[in-house]
Amino acid sequence: MELLGHPGRKIALIGAGVGVLAMGALALGGIASADQSGGSSGLRGSEVTVVKETRKVPGRGILDTNVVCGKGRRAVGGGHAFHGAHDPRKPVAFPVSAPGSTRDDPGGVQNAWDFVAVNPMKKEISVEFYAICVPLG
Repeated sequence: MELLGHPGRKIALIGAGVGVLAMGALALGGIASADQSGGSSGLRGSEVTVVKETRKVPGRGILDTNVVCGKGRRAVGGGHAFHGAHDPRKPVAFPVSAPGSTRDDPGGVQNAWDFVAVNPMKKEISVEFYAICVPLG
């Protein structure tokens, strides 16, 4: 398998404490979230943004990637959607969907959502990656 990556690029979905928007985001496939708010965030829906990026995963390959929130924002959730043909004998796998950072400093803001996608099929596939982002503070 071939490993591909997009260093410094991340995606995040924001939904912590946003009610209806969060429920809509959960309708997407492969959604995960990180409770980084310590309770009720008091966010308005207009403060929550969803970043979506589409990436190619090579046939019989692995993609290590991320989606980055904009400056002054942190990732509180993320997810993925693969809309192609599924083979139950060789499923496309997503072993990593977790908060991450574009900086190496310990305790830094998790401003991105990290993903690993494994494509066991011969054909290249396209996957949508999402990040939910909220303002710092």
